Amino acid sequence: MILFWSKWKRRCAVLVTALALFALAGCSSTQNILEPFSPAAEESANLFTGIFIVAALIFLLVEGLLIFFVLRYQRRAADEHPEQYHGNTKLEVTWTIIPALILVVVFAFTIRTMAQVGPTNPPAQGIPVKVIGHQWWWEVQYDDGKVKYANDLHIPVGQVVNIELTSENVIHSFWVPKLMGKTDVVPGHTNKTWLYTNHPGTYDGQCAEFCGAQHANMLFKVVASSRAEYDAWLKDVQAPPVEPAAGSLAAQGKEIFLDPQNLCIGCHTIDGTKAVGVTGPNLTHVASRTCIAGCLLDFNHANLVKWLSSPQAVKPNSLMKINPLTPDQVNALSAYLESLK
Repeated sequence: MILFWSKWKRRCAVLVTALALFALAGCSSTQNILEPFSPAAEESANLFTGIFIVAALIFLLVEGLLIFFVLRYQRRAADEHPEQYHGNTKLEVTWTIIPALILVVVFAFTIRTMAQVGPTNPPAQGIPVKVIGHQWWWEVQYDDGKVKYANDLHIPVGQVVNIELTSENVIHSFWVPKLMGKTDVVPGHTNKTWLYTNHPGTYDGQCAEFCGAQHANMLFKVVASSRAEYDAWLKDVQAPPVEPAAGSLAAQGKEIFLDPQNLCIGCHTIDGTKAVGVTGPNLTHVASRTCIAGCLLDFNHANLVKWLSSPQAVKPNSLMKINPLTPDQVNALSAYLESLK
């Protein structure tokens, strides 16, 4: 008996340690559905928490009874034969009806939550925004497509943003865990969702539908700011980009960018220039964004150099292609892109 309990103690210790490690592994995640910053995310989190508590209680009850009966009625002698039972109608009816009733309650609360956070039930009329999924980045359009941005979705706090979703290629899924649940992004079809928060900040988003080799790196940011800050940002990105000073490093970078041999203008647009490509993100105000490469990299000089030097090394299989550049050309091109605020 002592040996039996010793084995169980060791197994329990290993199990508890493993569970603790799994729990700690998720502590640093910025995509946490249990840390809601919007009414919709709070409804979803409350539903999850309620179901989890009920499931945990059922688990503890069932496993507790199982362990009790295993220990209480274990075979104690080699020639001992326990009394045999076959069926118990009352018990079988009971453990069929109770789970069925629990599932009915869970179903009812789930339908209620879906109705409250669904795309057809935003709390008020809001700002229209169109989001287009590409492989592997997000295009964001404001003001009926007059403003084209990438990977940063700006919203004002305290106001609903109504989002139309479609895809340029394969099925994606638009997901901002702290603000709203998942919505499929389907080619040739428009789905709708909405965002709302009273908390300024930057929230991480993610494609939640496998869409190819770089699915895991198809990220985006939702930047929530005051209405005044949002209006100022929108006004800035509607203005033409600042022209680099003649003879500056940025001016040299512009020449490199507009040189057809370097392939940049075949994929990207910069308003006011001959660059009118549509395959890649619009770069008119790229320096005002928080990230590049589908939000795989923060926007800064070092990351620009890394990305422009070898995009396939940073994000294999991406559509970003560029002819080899010298370090001086990369620095000049980076300076030009950093000037596009």
